[in-house]
Amino acid sequence: MNVRKEAESQTARVLWILSALAKVPQASVRELSTETGIPVSSVYRLLDHLVFSGFVHKTSSGHYGAGAAAVQLAERYWDSSLDSGTVTPYLRQLAQDTGELAAFIVAHGAESVCVESIDSSQLLRCSYTVGTTQPLTLGASATMLLTYMSAEQRAAVLDFHEVDDATRQYVNSACATARASGYAVSLSQVEEGVWTVSAPVTDIDGDVQGVVSLMAPAHRSLERQAELIQQTCKTALSLSGGIK
Repeated sequence: MNVRKEAESQTARVLWILSALAKVPQASVRELSTETGIPVSSVYRLLDHLVFSGFVHKTSSGHYGAGAAAVQLAERYWDSSLDSGTVTPYLRQLAQDTGELAAFIVAHGAESVCVESIDSSQLLRCSYTVGTTQPLTLGASATMLLTYMSAEQRAAVLDFHEVDDATRQYVNSACATARASGYAVSLSQVEEGVWTVSAPVTDIDGDVQGVVSLMAPAHRSLERQAELIQQTCKTALSLSGGIK
């Protein structure tokens, strides 16, 4: 392996480790090795560099988690991509108007990631915190994000998750319906008893940057679906153009 290819390989491995740590509060070296497929000895070596740079923190128990530099990077993500001054107030208003959980969700590789959420004011409520990831396959948020991908990108996501033909057909059909409607809904696809509606948010060029999703217990949402869909679509439309 030449020097350039070796450097590219090491860079990819570092990114795999960071991606693995982004999904959990902390992990052991062996867990990271299993998740990434990188040999334990190499994981140790790469973690040493990441700890030194501040992107990874080693706990007193010998586990590893996100470091201070990762927090700074997250803040810059908000500054450059989302602008929390724009997103959060709209989500807060949606949660207040509907009494349900409102979230902003983006696509990251073959997964969806919650980057902002405002809790429901109800005693019985859904839970979907910042940093939550889900396979980009089923559910209203995933459907809406897949809808605006190219056919090749969508196929790559489904291939990654090794979905069967029946699920692939269902996803493609759901995406066609979502594009025609301008929103997607799901019931008990990600979590039992949870109803979700998602609508796309675009930037000034018309490219989809993420989705606004509203989540509620099924027993409280099914009789007011039209209202919740309308409020969610209105919020997504208001946010569109305001995302950098």
